[in-house]
Amino acid sequence: MIPVFRPLKDRAVQIVWSGLCTSTIGEDLFRVASVWLAVEVAGNMAGLVTGVQYVAMLVAGLFGAVIFDRWRPDRAMIGSRAWSAAFAFLPVVGYYVSGISITLLILSSVGLAALRMVFSPALQSTIPTLVPNRDEQQAINGLFDATYRIARLLGPMVAALLHLFLPVIHFLSATAIGFIISGIALHMARHRLTGGGLADPVRMAPGWRGAWDALTAGFRLMVRERVIGTVLVVNAVMNGPWMVALSLAIALIVTEYRPTFLGFGDLAAYALVMGAYGVGDVSGNIIAGSVRFRRPLSTMFLGYVAMGGGFSFLALAVWFLPAEALLPAMMLGALVAGVGGPFFFVPMITRMQTVFHGHDIARVFRLRLVVMAAAMLVSSLVATWFFEVMGAVATQLACGLLILAVGGIGYGLCRRLENRPVPVASSPDSTGE
Repeated sequence: MIPVFRPLKDRAVQIVWSGLCTSTIGEDLFRVASVWLAVEVAGNMAGLVTGVQYVAMLVAGLFGAVIFDRWRPDRAMIGSRAWSAAFAFLPVVGYYVSGISITLLILSSVGLAALRMVFSPALQSTIPTLVPNRDEQQAINGLFDATYRIARLLGPMVAALLHLFLPVIHFLSATAIGFIISGIALHMARHRLTGGGLADPVRMAPGWRGAWDALTAGFRLMVRERVIGTVLVVNAVMNGPWMVALSLAIALIVTEYRPTFLGFGDLAAYALVMGAYGVGDVSGNIIAGSVRFRRPLSTMFLGYVAMGGGFSFLALAVWFLPAEALLPAMMLGALVAGVGGPFFFVPMITRMQTVFHGHDIARVFRLRLVVMAAAMLVSSLVATWFFEVMGAVATQLACGLLILAVGGIGYGLCRRLENRPVPVASSPDSTGE
């Protein structure tokens, strides 16, 4: 059996993963349906549905810790799944009362984005208790991360099939059902999700002091563990140019240059490029979740070298290759870029779960999500200006070169760090990075 799938021999892992699969595919269906419905109702205002999600994640991540840190992870996850189902189903109810409403779509998107800040950190904090073995932790991180990457690949295909016999509004009903199934799965495995002190609530000082401590806990933890703290922040910030390159620039390039190959063009061409990225994404995830890297820190940044190189090659292909070779070259660039992402994320998450413990994992991961949401919000706003001034291809190249440069610099710095001799402990109580 491929190492990344070995954790599935554990029945509890199997149950949690099955529930996670249904909810992640449901979330991707929601993404497709909410944008489609918003375009039908509000035209250019449909961008609000996406934009408000970043704002909701920022607010929930920054100020929600006062509440979230008091909850046990299993209760936080199960409760967030229940509320997510309710928010996903809200526009469906509104549809039968007064028709499709952009207000309800925005409210639903805000609710789901905020609840993601409850669920994801809590899930990360339970993985060391679900699978205590370090090697198995890397495998399960690869497995759980693969569900999101597979959903990104399969979600549009599932949407296309459902559209043959189901109105788009009921994609949201399918999303709600996915959340309910996920919550039931978590409830079935909850006895395995509360070890390692996670069953005990976080003790906070009363009043404003406790609120401030909760607000700054993730930052203080990252400062204390500077290496992994820096890696987490770099990863969160790089989600900005990654989002611009993958989600915005490629679509504009396909629209402007109309590459074709074997009769595929327009939307089909875009789907082929995104599908190639998805294949690379899933393939990289299987490798990163199966191999125990001897130098995990520098390997992470090699992932960014591959990602940035792939995006840069895609842009350069538009300028320098003939039209008949353009679409295959874009697919090759997207494939290489896709492989790079998991090589950074899976070792990073595994290291985070070994450096931090218990509720601290959720605090640190929540701060990462806050920085990520801010980076993606700023990047989406700045990208509009770059597209106007530089064009889609130059913006794609700039994003690729930025990611490539961060990968190269990070690789060099981490190799120096990994080549340092490990100091010998002077006493049994001495600890080191």
